[in-house]
Amino acid sequence: MRVTLSRYRFRNAFVAGGLALAGVLLVFLYVNSYRNDVQNGAETVDVFVAARDIPEGTPGSTVAGSYLKRQSVLRRNVVEGAISQPSQLTSFSAAQTILAEQQITTRQFHPAAQQGPLSRISGNERAIRISGEADRLLADVVKDGDHVDVIANIRYVVRLPSQSSGSDLRKVASRVIVRDLVVLDAPSKESGSDISGGANATITLAGTDGEEQKIVWATQNGDLWLVLRPVAKPENSPESVETIESMLTDGLGQRAIDQLTEGHGAGSINSAG
Repeated sequence: MRVTLSRYRFRNAFVAGGLALAGVLLVFLYVNSYRNDVQNGAETVDVFVAARDIPEGTPGSTVAGSYLKRQSVLRRNVVEGAISQPSQLTSFSAAQTILAEQQITTRQFHPAAQQGPLSRISGNERAIRISGEADRLLADVVKDGDHVDVIANIRYVVRLPSQSSGSDLRKVASRVIVRDLVVLDAPSKESGSDISGGANATITLAGTDGEEQKIVWATQNGDLWLVLRPVAKPENSPESVETIESMLTDGLGQRAIDQLTEGHGAGSINSAG
């Protein structure tokens, strides 16, 4: 009986010792692995980040050429899918807007199935080409990938009631009709001249189909100017319209308006053209 009990105790002690040894070994392996991970994570490696905001639809070849900069980060902070060479983006285009200082990863791009403007539009976006005076289209100023607003100058008529003794009022107004269009193909000044003596140019823009309806209407019924938007944190002013009245009376007090209109008020102002 005593021999059997001793053997039982010995076996339990042996098993307990083995488990304790295995536990010590596992803790050692974990600590060693953690130490290696920490050491490896503390190493710095080079990654590519956006030097400035990269608009959605920008071709990978353009991104690789001018939008990237090399930056050193801790290995543990490298984002999954980070590119090792800009050439990895050559056959892709940006699937989303990439903000400055973000690490560049393959997940931010999709294959450019088609070349040219088609690779940079999708959904309800359309490419439209506009021709006109080079200065109005910012020729030799805007580059591919820049963003612009469109200002239209429209002549219109205010119809007076039939019983009124006065004639219809001929007016002119200017306002921003479309904002934040992407330049797909930037213009350059051509050698030819239009009938007014200004250099001709063409520009290809990307916008929604609804926005481009406005552009077509304005090109056929008024005059267009493009204005370049900033890259860093662009903001829009409140919507407004400029007319001869607002141009002459904006910021003036009533005394100055009376002096300007000889006491007839702002409503009496009309274009002399």
